[in-house]
Amino acid sequence: MAEAPAPGPERLDDPERLWIWERHVYLDEHKRSWLPIILKNDEKLQVIMRQQDISLGSPMTPEQLTAYELPLLWQLYPGKRYRSSDSKFWLILYHVKFRGVEDMLLEQLESEEYL
Repeated sequence: MAEAPAPGPERLDDPERLWIWERHVYLDEHKRSWLPIILKNDEKLQVIMRQQDISLGSPMTPEQLTAYELPLLWQLYPGKRYRSSDSKFWLILYHVKFRGVEDMLLEQLESEEYL
């Protein structure tokens, strides 16, 4: 008998919204927490959003987050992208769940790439 192939990554529905709850913690519309991992290189700003259940602290106000380098909100748009609270667009490069870990890789688009 042939062995069944190992299950691959599971593709998922993208959250409609991700809004900041506290520094380095975002919530989606189902109150699931997402932790950003910022990747910087010479070309593009990328963020891995990892879904991880954590105990939440108190929500922070926008005034408490004035120097925070990521947007306070991402809203899902057509074309596998998010529009952030600073009106920039972020492309969803992938969104998978593998071995129980759900990750979504976002890449900030240049203004000429928005359309």
